[in-house]
Amino acid sequence: MKSIKNEINKVEKFVKESSQEEVVEAMNKRSYALGANMGMSVNLQFADMEFDANEIKDAIIEFYLNGDREDEKFMENNMKFQQFIYTRYFPYMQAKQSRETMEEGGITENLPEVPALYNEEFTKADITNILGSQMGASLIDVDGLNMGWLFKGFNDAMQINRDELAEMDPEAGQQKMDSYLLVSTADLQQELMTLQREMMEKQRAEQQKKAEEAKTASAEWLTKIEKKEGVKKTESGLLYRIDREGNDVFATADTDTVEVNYEGKTREGKVFDSSYERGESISFALNRVIRGWTEGMKLVGEGGQITLWIPSDMAYGERGAGQDIGPNEALEFKVELIKVTPAEVVE
Repeated sequence: MKSIKNEINKVEKFVKESSQEEVVEAMNKRSYALGANMGMSVNLQFADMEFDANEIKDAIIEFYLNGDREDEKFMENNMKFQQFIYTRYFPYMQAKQSRETMEEGGITENLPEVPALYNEEFTKADITNILGSQMGASLIDVDGLNMGWLFKGFNDAMQINRDELAEMDPEAGQQKMDSYLLVSTADLQQELMTLQREMMEKQRAEQQKKAEEAKTASAEWLTKIEKKEGVKKTESGLLYRIDREGNDVFATADTDTVEVNYEGKTREGKVFDSSYERGESISFALNRVIRGWTEGMKLVGEGGQITLWIPSDMAYGERGAGQDIGPNEALEFKVELIKVTPAEVVE
């Protein structure tokens, strides 16, 4: 927090003591663009929410320093903000604009009631904190960020007189908006687009690195599993262990249907799917599941139980699946085979 305040104070002092040309030359354009974009959102896009700029800035800093984008509360708040937009903000704006249009046309009776924007469920303080947190979260991976220049951009954008812009034609309004900023909004948008491309490239590189690490870790994990007592390996690389023998009824064709109870785990031991937790078994044809299941469920008889350790290329491969299964992840399944129904018998 202290270093951020120092950055802010340093930029404020420099701006106060320097010419416009010197400020433009010295500014951190990326940080300024991010801040100006946030300020325009608060001042123009969400003007009717009447946010306190300082409270927004406090929330930005707090999340940037201490927030966790993977935190469940943060995700819940993002959903809450979306609910607020659709259930409160949109109806409010629609009613307000309809009323204003009618009043401009001289209509004074039967005007639509403009609902309150905030209520007990969606308080102004909560929405302020959520929006500020979202803005702070967007800054975490930005390299070379300078909070002093970011808030310079934010503050400049907050000075834009929206009522003044509303009375101008689009071209004049754009020129007037640019006059409040150190650089044009077109330049700012170009900077933000460049940042977005860089962030996407960085994200792809990080995902590729994680995928390669997962591939290596999965191979090492399977090597250890293979050495355990009772574990067998098929030609495809699938590892399995019969935990309870079944009868002599086996699935033999990929089109056969099996009814099972099962539990799926990552190699770290996290349960990502379980019919036991849902309280009911599930049935599916063997040609409708991952290859590890298609092969593995032919290795145990009806009534038996099997544990499968499935290499990533027989599971979800490089694409992964959902939030819990990343690319190149080997998986473990404990499966109880309840019933086998040959394809020709399936109704």
